[in-house]
Amino acid sequence: CTIKREKTSSPLQSLILLNDTQFFEASRVFAQRIFSESKNDLDQQIKYGFRLATSRFPKKSEIFLIKELYQNQLDYYRKNKSEAHKILNIGNSKKTKTRKSVDEIAAMTMVANTLLNLNESYYKY
Repeated sequence: CTIKREKTSSPLQSLILLNDTQFFEASRVFAQRIFSESKNDLDQQIKYGFRLATSRFPKKSEIFLIKELYQNQLDYYRKNKSEAHKILNIGNSKKTKTRKSVDEIAAMTMVANTLLNLNESYYKY
């Protein structure tokens, strides 16, 4: 029995955070929260999601990389609508109504999944 969790960070832990149904569902819900609680501006959405996940504001270079990830994912899901729908149907939580398209929610889900997988998000020093 231990009083406090030991500090660990392993490749297996990252695989679970990226692929486990519950964590992926949490990413989808997190993406919906980012859209519903932030302004309708991608930079602001990224800053808001990053701050929620890490408790700090992102650097310009981090915003650039996350924005690039979002755009790449958005392009992919616009070409592969069925894959976007699969993402929205993972897990049991209710889908919140939003003015965002399926492609946008799927792309932001991938961003949210990435944010939740950052060491800063799950590993407290």
